[in-house]
Amino acid sequence: MIDLHCHSTASDGTVAPEEMPALAHAAGLSALALTDHDTIDGVEAFMNAGKKFPAITFLAGVELAGSVSSGEHYHLVGLGIDPANAMLRALMAQLVDYRHQRNEQMLVKLSEVGVDLSLEQVRSCNENAVLGRPHFAKAMVRMGVCRTMRNAFDRYLGRGKPAYVGRKVPSAAECLQALRAAGGVSIWAHPMTSNSMTGSKCLRIVEELQAGGLDGIEAYYPEHTKGQTDTVRSIARERGLLLSGGTDFHGENIPGLRLGIGKGHPFQVPDCLLQPIIDRIAARRPQST
Repeated sequence: MIDLHCHSTASDGTVAPEEMPALAHAAGLSALALTDHDTIDGVEAFMNAGKKFPAITFLAGVELAGSVSSGEHYHLVGLGIDPANAMLRALMAQLVDYRHQRNEQMLVKLSEVGVDLSLEQVRSCNENAVLGRPHFAKAMVRMGVCRTMRNAFDRYLGRGKPAYVGRKVPSAAECLQALRAAGGVSIWAHPMTSNSMTGSKCLRIVEELQAGGLDGIEAYYPEHTKGQTDTVRSIARERGLLLSGGTDFHGENIPGLRLGIGKGHPFQVPDCLLQPIIDRIAARRPQST
């Protein structure tokens, strides 16, 4: 059993990067990738902690959001990346700047509806994280403004709500280029979770992303139905893409979702998907002389 999509306290999860390998061991996983949103800050601690469990394959990863020609945003997971790569680091810095701008705009919007929240209060919820809406929600619960994080999204932070601010993201092509430069394998994450997604639309987006260097697609995802998984598998076969999968584990921030197995209904990412990904990563690494 493998899980190639999860998050730690470096972004919007609740488990520290250095604690993830032990959690993978306890869950009986044979492979785990750390794929935090817009940051690689947790990768070093994650990979170092993974050395205690030599029977498990640990992959350094990241999850990026990029826009396609229609203007829609989709998530791309990079697996097996070199976190020291200059192009990837430059993109990370750009993404952090975009997030900072968005966070400041959300603070203004919250103030306009009577919620006086400071960035320091948001950061106090997780000092080392790349801040986003979940951290705002957690701070609002702590302040007593909202009962739960879900309530904060439903009242203030969700799309169409008073404090919602859309994300500014790089193009998907820029993300794919940076992931490839860092030696990583690029995977389109949870492709069928958009409300407007159909098989034909998925194929069109795959074609655009593949032109930019996409390597694979995440067929196995807890929110995908069997029919959606089959559709993605079929598209991957047609387009010669790698298959991947993962739970999108966030710890307590997504209650009931467990590493490796999702939310309890039958879900498992087949082990056989790992080796083709490993082989692709190895092929990208500079050959020693």
